[in-house]
Amino acid sequence: MQIEPSVSLRINGSTVTSRQLEALVAVHEKGSQSGGAKRLGISTPVLHRYISQLEARTGSKLVSTSRTGTRLTGEGRAVVREYIALKERAYSGESTVVGCSIVTEDLLLSVLSRIDTSGPYDLIISDDERNLKDFRAGLMDIAVIDDPLNVYEFDDARWEEVAEDQLIHVNKGSKYMRYRYGAQRIGFRHLESEGMEYNIIGTVRSLPMLMRSNLSYFVNQSLVEKRRLRLESSTPPQLLSHKIFAMMSDEGMEVQRLVRALKRRKL
Repeated sequence: MQIEPSVSLRINGSTVTSRQLEALVAVHEKGSQSGGAKRLGISTPVLHRYISQLEARTGSKLVSTSRTGTRLTGEGRAVVREYIALKERAYSGESTVVGCSIVTEDLLLSVLSRIDTSGPYDLIISDDERNLKDFRAGLMDIAVIDDPLNVYEFDDARWEEVAEDQLIHVNKGSKYMRYRYGAQRIGFRHLESEGMEYNIIGTVRSLPMLMRSNLSYFVNQSLVEKRRLRLESSTPPQLLSHKIFAMMSDEGMEVQRLVRALKRRKL
């Protein structure tokens, strides 16, 4: 029995095939539709049909043709990047794929350095949104989730509590900058429970940019301590305490081994 993974994407609500996506990748790599067709071993009209079908399904212009060749638009390049990333994860072989964010990065690196002596784990560092997306798609075996509300909203998932953290609340007024990482909704729900009005101005990934924004914000205490920062919280951190969960696709040996090791370590 030969079993191989197959990758497809949903774009603007429409499912596109790997054949159409491979045509777009070939054009991107060769810089022309004729070169892309030759790479795939098909005729140029067939490749052109695949691209046209892809554009029709997505409702977006994906390629731009000129006398010097064919180039992908911004939307086309975004589709190619997503497809290539998914292919790499789908063909990860026998590895156990683990996702986390910068909040739990040090925890995972510490644990994996100790137990991953033969290399059965692949670590992906992103954010809850991306990790949940890959977990739903079956491309991730373990997703370590910062925001417990994401776990509670996820149907039929196996999970274990692996750590606990708190939020630091820096209050500079009603205007807030949202940090991309951590249990931000816990913080904003606390404001709502206290009847405090707030307005989220934007979202940043950079902690220095967050701190320089001159706006109010929430940030994980563990990150503050790791970077040896001195921040005073306007809200007692224990009121913003929350669990961190590991969501598991199955209960395989490597999955359980990592979860047990995570539970033995402190964030």
